[in-house]
Amino acid sequence: MPNWSLRTRFLLFALACLIPLAAVVGYYLDRSRDRSIAQIVTYETTLSSQTSRSLSSFLDANADAMQRLATLETVVGLSPEESGNALGEARRFRQELSGIFLVDTELNVISSSGGFDPETILPYITTQLNPTLSQGVVTVSQRIPLDADVNVIVLMVPVTTVTTTETETSPDTTSGEPVDDTLPSTDTAETEPEGEQATQPPGRTIGAIGAVIPIEQLAQWAMPNSRGQSEIAIASAGQVVMATSGINPAEADLVSAQAEHIQLAIDGEVEDFRFTSPAGVDQVAVAAPVAYENAPWAVLVTQPAPSIMQGLSTPEVIFVFALAVIVIIAMAVVLGEITAQPLRTLASQAQALHQGRLRGPIKPRGSGEIRSLGIHFAEMAGQINSQVAVLEEAGHDRERQAAQMRELLRRTNRMQEDERRRIAGEIHDAVTPLITGALYQTRALQMTNGSTPEEDQESALKSVNELLERATDELHGVIFDLRPPDLDDLGVVAAIQAYVQTIQRTGLSCSLEIIGDQPNLTPEVRLSIYRIVQEALHNVVRHAGADEAVVRLETSRDILRVTIRDNGAGFDPDLAVRPTSLGLLSMEERAESIGASLTIVSKPGGGTAIIIERVNSGDVMSDEVLESMMLISNGWNDPDHESTPADMPTSNATETR
Repeated sequence: MPNWSLRTRFLLFALACLIPLAAVVGYYLDRSRDRSIAQIVTYETTLSSQTSRSLSSFLDANADAMQRLATLETVVGLSPEESGNALGEARRFRQELSGIFLVDTELNVISSSGGFDPETILPYITTQLNPTLSQGVVTVSQRIPLDADVNVIVLMVPVTTVTTTETETSPDTTSGEPVDDTLPSTDTAETEPEGEQATQPPGRTIGAIGAVIPIEQLAQWAMPNSRGQSEIAIASAGQVVMATSGINPAEADLVSAQAEHIQLAIDGEVEDFRFTSPAGVDQVAVAAPVAYENAPWAVLVTQPAPSIMQGLSTPEVIFVFALAVIVIIAMAVVLGEITAQPLRTLASQAQALHQGRLRGPIKPRGSGEIRSLGIHFAEMAGQINSQVAVLEEAGHDRERQAAQMRELLRRTNRMQEDERRRIAGEIHDAVTPLITGALYQTRALQMTNGSTPEEDQESALKSVNELLERATDELHGVIFDLRPPDLDDLGVVAAIQAYVQTIQRTGLSCSLEIIGDQPNLTPEVRLSIYRIVQEALHNVVRHAGADEAVVRLETSRDILRVTIRDNGAGFDPDLAVRPTSLGLLSMEERAESIGASLTIVSKPGGGTAIIIERVNSGDVMSDEVLESMMLISNGWNDPDHESTPADMPTSNATETR
């Protein structure tokens, strides 16, 4: 069996199940959906053509009737009474119209017929009347809302003056049809009333007739009775003129969203397209122009796109999915059992390891990730056993460290008591006798009551002064040993310099080297560095047998380094660092408390270097420090080697004994 990973096997399994199912289902769905959409587009194209012809036929018929009405002498004469009778007679024959009205070029209503007020319509058709009155063309208005339930459109036909000659020889240029020969003559000498109308020139537009058509009446004539799921809208460039029940004519969303397609249809193109309705439904639509040239409208037919399962019968869908489920379950059971068996074994071994019952090595089983898991589990079991041993050893180390800390605390307390005893002894042995002597001499002078000669008084006072000065010096020495005043007043450099001078009085040649500016340290850091230097030089005096010692203090932007070097006997640091080495332990504790490192570089006969380094960033041990430490170890053991300040180690660590 190939060493496939678990992920690869499950991926192949999923592909094996899904490829045939996806191929079959995808083929059927794709073919079915394409056929359904093509059928819908064909049906919508036919429906839009039918709607366009019906609408154009209706508008043509009413435009022809209004144009014939506009040629009557009673209408051309603009007589309110006579034209009103003509309008009423025309409306009796055109019952699909809800009203007819006549206006002059000044938009004054001459007469009207129907249950409406023309004055309410005129504000909506002012723009429409301009081409009718100025160019003599037939126009169709936008949808006009008379009230909440009634919407209309207005068909405007120009009224022009004509002569008998023109009537007999010239066609009506506005309607495109010959003038009816049976109409009475419109000779101005015989028919026009006196006044301005009697002087009107032939062929001039003198007014317009408006036919008010209800949208409901227009829809009855234009909309097909059978349309299935299709919704139909008659739209202009910025408005839905009328629509079926599934489209709200008052909403402009459809027009604004499909403005490009509507405009192309108005321009004479027929196209099909897809869009998503405001309700989130995928729609198939066809936009076609309205055949009536005087109405810049488009027919928009839309229908929901077929669903993904459309075109497949229910038994086919059930059979395909049932077969896929059976195959998937069978393959999942087999593959799951093959995969789970080594995992169950591994789980039982993990439980045994948890309970401490695991005996012998773990043998990996299976392949791929499962086998890799078994290998790692075996390694983990070995590491756990090793870590248990390490933890036990660490526990013993912690116990030893705790014992060392207890011993250090005990010895520290003892040393504190010894230091107190020493200070008390120094004050008692050195300071108290001096003060007592001065006190006795002052009392003796006091008892003479001024009878002592002047020379003796001066001698006695000089002796008292000397005693007090010696007592003061002794007290200063005690105070300096407790805590140098320079440490807080002048800084760590001045305090170390004062202590170096004290060490020089013991006969040891000791010097202080300063590299860089004096560091700006906190009181805790100053005190810890001073105590470490004090302890290191104290060890040099007591144990090293050296005749020279150097203290170097280096300061840079990131590092403070203090090095104490001597040319004494040296020692083995590994053997010197033991629980009873209180000096070394105290120096290490002080260095650790201020975040510094401490390193001891020494060997028997080669001198000793104690390096303290406190860093703010970067590595705590530089290459230069290591090189200096190697020079100490290799060069100071050479009897001919001469100790110079350049040989001082520059390590990042602090060494103490």
